[in-house]
Amino acid sequence: MKKKLFLGVAVLSAAAMLCGFDSAETVESLSEKMNEASASMESMSADLGMNVDAAISISDGTTTTPIDIMLKADFAIDYLLDPFAMQMDGTMELSALGSGENMAEKAYMVSDENGDLKMYVYVEDGTGTEGEWAVQTMEGMNIQELMEASKNSTMNLAELSDWGMTFELAPEAADVDGTECYLLSTSIDADSLTTILQKASELTGQDLMNDDVNTVLSLMTGLKLNIAYYVDTTTYLPVKVHMDMNDSDLTMINTLVNAYLGSAESEDAPASTAELILNDVSIDMMTSYNTGVEITVPQEALDAEAAGAADTESLADLAEAVVEAESEAVAE
Repeated sequence: MKKKLFLGVAVLSAAAMLCGFDSAETVESLSEKMNEASASMESMSADLGMNVDAAISISDGTTTTPIDIMLKADFAIDYLLDPFAMQMDGTMELSALGSGENMAEKAYMVSDENGDLKMYVYVEDGTGTEGEWAVQTMEGMNIQELMEASKNSTMNLAELSDWGMTFELAPEAADVDGTECYLLSTSIDADSLTTILQKASELTGQDLMNDDVNTVLSLMTGLKLNIAYYVDTTTYLPVKVHMDMNDSDLTMINTLVNAYLGSAESEDAPASTAELILNDVSIDMMTSYNTGVEITVPQEALDAEAAGAADTESLADLAEAVVEAESEAVAE
């Protein structure tokens, strides 16, 4: 009888370890298991969707005019971890003021022969006009070394409370397309970012809280980014990440906008008032792991580089080139 009882307990214990929600799990213990699981990860694929449904309501005192702003984006992203490589391919749809634009974007990140990170970015608008490749080599940034260093300094999520980010673990299991998951959630706001920058300043010995940063943080008062991680109870890897800003308080932003409009008031053109409304600002990412991903920079990107595509000097230059291409597409 005792042997049967022991065997029964052993079987149930093994089953609980292999699959199923454990109510005794904590943020700290789950974080440790997530770190262990990610250490053996070789590749990751993700489907990312972004949705922005917003409006600006403008009133001149007698008439109120809503200006709808809509943005939808869908991207497929693949990562290889050793050697590191990333590819992203997707589309964006933007509509405002009664007009709309569609854009397609591609991006690749690989290590060159010196170990430096190289990026290829391509943007094409919806007019049929062929886009151009922008190329950047970030000398001195060895992504492989950075990833190894990151593995050796992995922080438990419970420790992030000292950095202004407190994680909460839901007491019940969540379901993601039939997969039982732990639900971890946190939020980031201006106070959180202030704490993060202060801690980073202490670690690096550099003052990251200059006047410009403080100004930006003050403008962000009321904004809040909610983050939810859905962690598979069997693999301890996130299968879904949800982020949104739908709980944000826009009082500060609307006050500043109306203060600006008030400064432009004149007898001939009395000031208008404006209100920003966020119906939905969210990002959802579904992930899978070790699916045999292969990443190869397309030949047309290499041909463009060989033909003299500008190798920008910094990430800011690359971002500026991409934004300029997107702006030109919207303007058309």
